[in-house]
Amino acid sequence: MGVAAKVGIGCAGVLALVLPQFLNTFWISLLIQILVFGLLALSADLLIGHTGLFPLGHAALLAVAAYTTAILEVRHAIPTLLAAPAGVAVAVFFSLIFGVAVRTSGVYFILVTLAFGHIVWGVLLRWSSFTGGDNGVGNVPAPTFGPISFPTLSSYYYLALAVVVVCTAAYRVLVRSPFGLTLRGIRESESRMRALGYNVVAHKYAAFVVSGLFAGIAGVLYIYWNRFVSPATTTLVISAEATLMAIIGGTGTIFGPFIGSAIILVIRNYVSGFLVQWMTVMGLVFIATVLWAPDGLLGLARRYRARRARDATSPDMASLPKR
Repeated sequence: MGVAAKVGIGCAGVLALVLPQFLNTFWISLLIQILVFGLLALSADLLIGHTGLFPLGHAALLAVAAYTTAILEVRHAIPTLLAAPAGVAVAVFFSLIFGVAVRTSGVYFILVTLAFGHIVWGVLLRWSSFTGGDNGVGNVPAPTFGPISFPTLSSYYYLALAVVVVCTAAYRVLVRSPFGLTLRGIRESESRMRALGYNVVAHKYAAFVVSGLFAGIAGVLYIYWNRFVSPATTTLVISAEATLMAIIGGTGTIFGPFIGSAIILVIRNYVSGFLVQWMTVMGLVFIATVLWAPDGLLGLARRYRARRARDATSPDMASLPKR
């Protein structure tokens, strides 16, 4: 990591710490959303950018974690220290089931994960005696850890920020480990990795489960921010937006999903207040990314820096001696 990148990360960290002191509740809430859905996009990007799989069912993993935590907190008065890990554990359990999709590839993998998401949506909608149906589960209390509580948006923002920073650091270690390098090898050529003796299906399955773990953490953060969850949380739109966030920011990167999350959520929550056709704006952003920045905004910036460096080191043709 270069000096400029370290300085940029340091400035971003300081800004993240001081911004809530100068923002109203709308923008603080938006920052929390960016963190939560950025983490969901990061979980999906473990499959998209590092394994070569394109999931369309991660919203279901977020939803089951949110539902589990909400039901335990609201109906059974289970404390946060137990309800939150239980939510993550249920998301991991479902990812163990959904992970059978890795036995397929390409469009079949997309369709299988999409089908799993629809199954979860149907169960949450129809099992109204347990899930509340369309009414969902609401009035979730603020997260409390013994004597420490986070009742306001400002205080919860710092809790969400701390959790996301820890998850991002762990994610960075994971993708730079031999396991992460193996996943990238599988993304480039499954047949070659299989010829080298790697169990490709087992590695992809493990990647799916780890991805579900991060999606579950995002689900727990979501329910304590929104204080309400309904079957709408599992829809294709949420899963598609998570993948779009990763693509727009830059797949295979650490901060790309969060940049994509910021762009999409600002369009959806802020630009939509001024433009009725805000969905058109979002579509144009995605089309522009695919056409002119297929590696995402971070990939575009990386190519620009490489071009600048190449131009700086290449000799000036006008200054070369003539024969």
